[in-house]
Amino acid sequence: MKQALESNYLIPTGSELRVLLNSEHISYGEVHSALKSKGVFSGNNDKSITVPLLSATLLTPSGYSALIESSVDRDSKPKVKVSALDLVTSASDWITPLKQLFESDFNPCGNIESIEVVDIPGVVVDGKDKIRIPYTINRKDFSKDWTQRELKFIGEISIERHGNSLKLDFSSTHSSKETELINRRLTSKISKVLKDTGITKSEIERRITFDSFTNIERVRFFKRLTGGYGRFIGKGNVNDMEISRDITSPALPNDPQVSWMNQTVKRLKIDGEKLNDIFLISDEKYYPYYHVQRIDVTFPYSFAANSGEFRTGFFFSTPSRGDTARDDAELTFEVLRVTYDHAVNSDAKKDLNTQITRHLRGLIETEYERIISERTVTHA
Repeated sequence: MKQALESNYLIPTGSELRVLLNSEHISYGEVHSALKSKGVFSGNNDKSITVPLLSATLLTPSGYSALIESSVDRDSKPKVKVSALDLVTSASDWITPLKQLFESDFNPCGNIESIEVVDIPGVVVDGKDKIRIPYTINRKDFSKDWTQRELKFIGEISIERHGNSLKLDFSSTHSSKETELINRRLTSKISKVLKDTGITKSEIERRITFDSFTNIERVRFFKRLTGGYGRFIGKGNVNDMEISRDITSPALPNDPQVSWMNQTVKRLKIDGEKLNDIFLISDEKYYPYYHVQRIDVTFPYSFAANSGEFRTGFFFSTPSRGDTARDDAELTFEVLRVTYDHAVNSDAKKDLNTQITRHLRGLIETEYERIISERTVTHA
């Protein structure tokens, strides 16, 4: 029997290490953090700069293990995308056609390398206005040559109608690139089935994508997400924001504050405490020159007898590759941590997580509609 090798005893080197570090499984931030832990600081966290630097240093067993665990932990966290479809009439029976979704040869998990379906996708009816499609896969880890292990990932599609609304709310939860792709296939098939049966007006969901905004609108939108939502979510504090230069935009103004960035900075992570002091964020004249990649925010919450804080990350994500992948990337959020002012049981925690997700959706949709309405007024 072949003995599994632990990352503490076997470390990839040379070209094998560079392939691993350059893969999509290891993030820019994880490489940058590994360098910082070794006392190496780089003003540019682009992998073309940081990977050769890290590869040239002596990566210890503990350092390599920490890098892998950080990547696995990031990959495993549930991430949520929201979208919607409009029903033709309020009397539409949209659940019945979806019960037969898997009776044909439709297989959303097909032709995906290195996965095994543990719990196959199936339609679960939760009352007259909600369905779920949960599933679980196993994936052999990207570093299987060294760690010899498999990882389990969950995915789920949830569709819900509230009251007599004509709107169907989609929530797609994934925890890896593979489940993200499966979810995309599921929502596309569901949308087509509902349109073909005359139940919805379109076979394409309304999604919030990177290309839904101009550069200026995108920065405004992300900043406004910190404003809170109703009584449940209070005003948030930014932990950090990651931006990148828009290489398709004109050169930065001939201004000593920013002109040095033209050839030296591609990506920049800004500490939330200093956000208001950074001219790139505080002065809107610089908004056309960069993209917001991600923002992490800590919000206070209050729900029934429970209160505390939760940290969430907002970013754009897509399972696609190629030149147009970025524009099609959908707005995604993940709840990174929840703290409680008072002791809560497991049922209360589950209910809180549901409420956090629901209110984050409300926050996102409200601020997006605000951007759309401002656009309409501008062009009126």
